[in-house]
Parts: sequence; C-alpha cells; structure tokens
Amino acid sequence: MSYIQINIGGKLRGWKANQLTIELFSKHISVSAADTTSIYAAMYAGLVSNCYVKSEEPDFTFEDVCNWVDEIYASKDLKTIEAVNDCFKESSAYIQVMETIQEKLRIDLKQPDKKKVKKK
Repeated sequence: MSYIQINIGGKLRGWKANQLTIELFSKHISVSAADTTSIYAAMYAGLVSNCYVKSEEPDFTFEDVCNWVDEIYASKDLKTIEAVNDCFKESSAYIQVMETIQEKLRIDLKQPDKKKVKKK
C-alpha cells in the first residue's frame, strides 16, 4: 500500500508514499530532533507527493501541515497519524530505503576501525 486518503486541513486529501516522499521527508526532518519532527516531515512529504503525481498544485505550506498535525494531536484522535505511519512503513519506497540503510550499516560494521588497527 502506498496511497491513502486522510481528512486533514479541513478536507479529504491524498497521501502518497514514493521516492519523492522519501526525498522530501529527508529534507524536512531534523536529525537532532527526529522523534518530534518526523511526523511533520512525513505528513508534508506524502501530501506533496500526492499532489505531484496528480499534477496538482499544493494548496498548503509546510507550516500549514505542521499546524494540522498539532491539531490532530490536540484532538487525541490519532487514527490519521497511525494510518500515515502504517502506509509509509508498508510502501516499497520506505522498505527500499530501510534496506539500503541496513546494508550500509552491515558494511560499516564489518570494516575494522582504522584507528585501532596498528600499522607495522
């Protein structure tokens, strides 16, 4: 699954997970605060990606999406957040990125630490 419809910003909108979603997500996430910024980045990225594939101009900004996410949290009805999270994690784009990251970690862990290797 890589597409869902969610009610956000006062209307039903499409949320799409694809390569563009991954790119936009990585541009809008703060590494130092990944736990708190990831939902803003994911929500925005998927909404923009959906507009892109449908050749539509987004009628929202990143700031709008952040405010909408905050409203969702304030309402304590987290079904929309959970639906986006599930869709993102099940998408082939997300799975491919995670596999690439895991492979890179495996390679990095197999290579000896150059500082610890004594030269003769």
